[in-house]
Amino acid sequence: MKKYREHLRHLKYLSLISIVMLISCHQNFSRLTKEENRYNLTTLSELKDSTYSQKIEDFYANGKEGFFNGEADIQIYYKIFEQKNPEKAIVISSGRTEAAIKYKELIFDLFKNGYSIYIHDHRGQGLSGRMTEDPEMGYIDTFQFYIDDMKYFYEQFLKPKRYKKTYLLAHSMGGAIGMTYLEQNPNDFNAAAFSSPMLGLKPTICSIVKVLDGDQPKYAIGESAYKDDKNIFKGNTLTGSELRYDRMIDAFKKVPKARLGGATYAWTHKSCQQFKYLFSNIDSIHTPFILFSAENEQIVYPYAQQKFITAAKKLGKDCMAYEVENAQHELLIEKDEQRIETINEALNFYSKY
Repeated sequence: MKKYREHLRHLKYLSLISIVMLISCHQNFSRLTKEENRYNLTTLSELKDSTYSQKIEDFYANGKEGFFNGEADIQIYYKIFEQKNPEKAIVISSGRTEAAIKYKELIFDLFKNGYSIYIHDHRGQGLSGRMTEDPEMGYIDTFQFYIDDMKYFYEQFLKPKRYKKTYLLAHSMGGAIGMTYLEQNPNDFNAAAFSSPMLGLKPTICSIVKVLDGDQPKYAIGESAYKDDKNIFKGNTLTGSELRYDRMIDAFKKVPKARLGGATYAWTHKSCQQFKYLFSNIDSIHTPFILFSAENEQIVYPYAQQKFITAAKKLGKDCMAYEVENAQHELLIEKDEQRIETINEALNFYSKY
């Protein structure tokens, strides 16, 4: 308890530091401008059409799916959508609580633009194996296993196809996984794009959680199993698009096995430890990358994104960073304007490499 009280005494100080840092957050980021829908991305008006929406569902259902044995014999679920010609491919690294079923619209749009798509559900979520008795606990025992699973997926399923160009698209927690992957495997991707990457959490969170983490997995304070009644659009901190929000919730209602609840102390603690690794190994990155940060971010810590980009540029890395105006965390299922801006710029970036 004494150690815990000492950490609490530091919270006020850390909070003040956070405010100061956030004032400077994004000051070096460029602003995306409104763009035409040059890549013919799906619009909200199209999603409202039941025939069009069913077209997305049918396309997704026809993808190749399966499982492979990940680290520590955890079954990892994957979905693949292959073009006839092995020209270019994208690997999607999703966020915490997510599954491939959330990305139907995005996969459909990227495939229309000539990319083969590879996505797997990270261990402990989606249709992949769980490591706790309570299957809805957000848990990880070793963060490196996320990266090891992704490497196996790349080596066994993507590499044999000999694509001329391969790209990474990572979101939120998938950003921490993807950035670590780039640090450890600098030659696997031609370029990478990061949507609201989890490169840090609020300092107060990381300060407290290392004290509260224990031997047995347990939900972090304020976290719980998945609750349907919590998933309402009003007041959500994910997206400004009610239709896309409802589609996300509906996807998990149809496949309840893929649902995940709140994070455990263990997941949070291991993530905080991973941030230190990420910042210590920036110089190992040789893959060009672009980063998108949401102006109204409330899920991950935006200052960490600014700090990471500043450090990367100082080391001479080939990288770009943009703030997406009037956007929340879920840039890839945001309102049309923000979503189109983000995906347009990501695909523009890919085309250069």
